[in-house]
Amino acid sequence: MEMTIILILLNLLMIIIASLWASKKSGIADVLFYLIGGLIAVNLHLLTPESPTIEIFSFIGTIFLFFYLGLEENLQGFTEGIKKGWKIAVAGVILPFSAIYFTEYTLSHDIIKSIVFAMAFAPTSIGIAFLTLNTLSFSAKNKLQPIIVAAALTDDVLSLILWGVLGGILVSLHTSTSTGISLNTILILGSEPVSHFLIFMTYMGLIAYLFFHFRPTVSLTQQNALLKLLNKTKKSIYTHAGAINFLGKQEHNTAIVFMLFLAFLGSFIAEYLGTSVALGAYFMGLIINKEHFDVIPSMQSKNDNFHSSVEKLRFLTLYFFAPIFFISIGLHMEIASLNLLFEVLAQAFLLAGVLFIIQFIAAAFTAKYINHLPWHSSALIGIAMQGRAEVTFLVGMAALSMDLISQADLLLISLSAFILNLSVPFLLKYAAHYHEAKDQSAII
Repeated sequence: MEMTIILILLNLLMIIIASLWASKKSGIADVLFYLIGGLIAVNLHLLTPESPTIEIFSFIGTIFLFFYLGLEENLQGFTEGIKKGWKIAVAGVILPFSAIYFTEYTLSHDIIKSIVFAMAFAPTSIGIAFLTLNTLSFSAKNKLQPIIVAAALTDDVLSLILWGVLGGILVSLHTSTSTGISLNTILILGSEPVSHFLIFMTYMGLIAYLFFHFRPTVSLTQQNALLKLLNKTKKSIYTHAGAINFLGKQEHNTAIVFMLFLAFLGSFIAEYLGTSVALGAYFMGLIINKEHFDVIPSMQSKNDNFHSSVEKLRFLTLYFFAPIFFISIGLHMEIASLNLLFEVLAQAFLLAGVLFIIQFIAAAFTAKYINHLPWHSSALIGIAMQGRAEVTFLVGMAALSMDLISQADLLLISLSAFILNLSVPFLLKYAAHYHEAKDQSAII
């Protein structure tokens, strides 16, 4: 048992090392090579996605990645990103869903399978865009990254809620002998994921307010009796158990432990309330900021403490846990036979091509004509929104376990997503260089 675990970890680390080397030599984002490494490993029978060790490390990688993503963001930037990104997200769910549904229905004439495919390809991967952007440097990055992250996150939330509704309906249709399903049943199925998300956001808001000491304006507090009561309660709770006591009074190694505790606590709350663990980790990271380290008298010490903690989390995330998560995505690309590969390959390129075009139109044109961003910024957003990973595979594997699709269908979803994911590091790199050139020429 111990030897097996050690061998698995050695194989994973070899893929990570090889990917980092290949990324450095080629100048292409390392996430591409993690995906390829997983693809090669599963087909050489070096690793399997069913391994409990890989499943655990991949799950932890999801939490680390989204928590670090939240730490890299701030509430003001996230709020501004949501204001600009929600329209991109809505368009990025509706248009790809419709396009993939009609494309798959034309190919298979299977309504249930077509809805599953459409649902799997509606959500955008935050992780792939983030890790790729992390390797790039251009002047507008700090302006565009919050929009991309907020749009992708909103996209994922909408998709998770939609899957909560449609997944239950599809199972009911699949197992029912009748041909229809009542409006009352649809409303019941739909109310559950929506209410879970709203309850989760309420919990996270209370934690942020009481624990992290968010400060409402004086006028707002005076006008609202509930806020006045919460403000008094908050002061008492925060004095004894606020974020500064857990983070600001600790040397940075201990602070990291507390930060990880908060990340897993947010994930636990999200899972308990029936939503995504990734959202819990992300929002917990989002509400931690430099202010929670300001108990240290020296401003320089405060910043060093915060940045040292984040830097160590960055290393663990970007060079160990997140790579394992993306390797595990490649592991779902096991090809049982060449005949099966040739059968699904043409369909995979067709689905990926349709999705790429529609997703680009949805994101880029919304950014250009509704958010009024420059065309070169809109095009970069359109490319960054192409990744398909976390929620796509969640939907695909959930649908397989519900007996809504076959193993061959899951391979088709995986292969189509893989093709899209391969395109992101290449195209985003050139889009960033083009964006920087346009900005420089505008300055001159």
